[in-house]
Amino acid sequence: MKKLSIFIIIALFLGSCAKEETPEKIQSKIFDYKEKISELQKQLDTLNNNKISEDFIKVKVEELKKEELKHYINVTAYVEAKEQAYVSPEMNGQIKHIYVKEGQYVKKGQTLVTLNANVLRSSINEVKTGLDLAKILYKKQKDLWDQKIGKELDYLKAKNQKESLEGKLKTLNAQLDMTVIKAPISGIIDEIYLKEGEPAAPGRQVINLVNLHKLEADADVSEKYLPYIHAGDSVFLSFPAYPSLTIKTKVTRTGNVINSVNRTFKVQVDFNNTENKIKPNMISEFSMADYIGEDICVPSIIVKKDTKGDYVFIAEKKNDYFIAKKMYVETSFLIDDKIIIKNGLKSGDKVIIEGYNLVGNNQKVTIK
Repeated sequence: MKKLSIFIIIALFLGSCAKEETPEKIQSKIFDYKEKISELQKQLDTLNNNKISEDFIKVKVEELKKEELKHYINVTAYVEAKEQAYVSPEMNGQIKHIYVKEGQYVKKGQTLVTLNANVLRSSINEVKTGLDLAKILYKKQKDLWDQKIGKELDYLKAKNQKESLEGKLKTLNAQLDMTVIKAPISGIIDEIYLKEGEPAAPGRQVINLVNLHKLEADADVSEKYLPYIHAGDSVFLSFPAYPSLTIKTKVTRTGNVINSVNRTFKVQVDFNNTENKIKPNMISEFSMADYIGEDICVPSIIVKKDTKGDYVFIAEKKNDYFIAKKMYVETSFLIDDKIIIKNGLKSGDKVIIEGYNLVGNNQKVTIK
């Protein structure tokens, strides 16, 4: 059509030139011819539109109804032991004996290590000897004082000496207990850092003890999911190291502070590691439902977008045939290959799922 229009203009222009008309008349005629071409183009477009409206396009539709839907988010998490102890002594001393081996399971309160306590025991024996004498002297002074015989000062000195030695003995016995390192929790000896004969001191780790039966997994979740995740929600835990293993548990707690750096909050779940397969610091993955509800959804591929927003085509009954009707919609979560429609469609609508790329608004269609 464009080529024809140009040809007509050129022909007319040449014809006019052949008559040796003035430039003003030629320009006026060119303007008139352009108006005629424009009118012819409008008539041609009208004819084409009438032709399209009479052509029925075959489409396939799906009648919409509400479905129970769940939307899951997947987040990387890291496993930690709920009970882990880096065992160290409460006092300085030389390691005398180590009673356990790496990989051994121990119970809470079981003796793990003893320190050399020879000096302490000598001091205890010395104090005990002095205490025996102090008790005898105290008893004699007390008997005399009860009979109103003797000086009160002698009685008080004897009493003070006895009580002082009793206190000192109690302190030495407490220190003697500190030379025995016991398991603070039940678990497995993961690593022993020192050997027999080496010096040990408070804060210097001797043994790493971990309980593998009770573990937790922590994940940093984007703050946009904060309204949807709560303590008690179900969580599925998976592990790259064990692709076939999935553990179902619940959210133990959610963090109360948003990380200002990455805009996330903490989500923690506890779980039982019955077979001891899972180890602390392993990578895990949370799968959590952040949305559960009944909604209308359509294949995401049929949703198109223009300057006004997202839209789909539905087949609507008109007289004795169907037409394609453009419907603007508000979308929500994407679930697999479908997207939730929050507004714009209703149950019973026949959405076009095949042939949607061939139709236009008010296009006549035939349903397969």
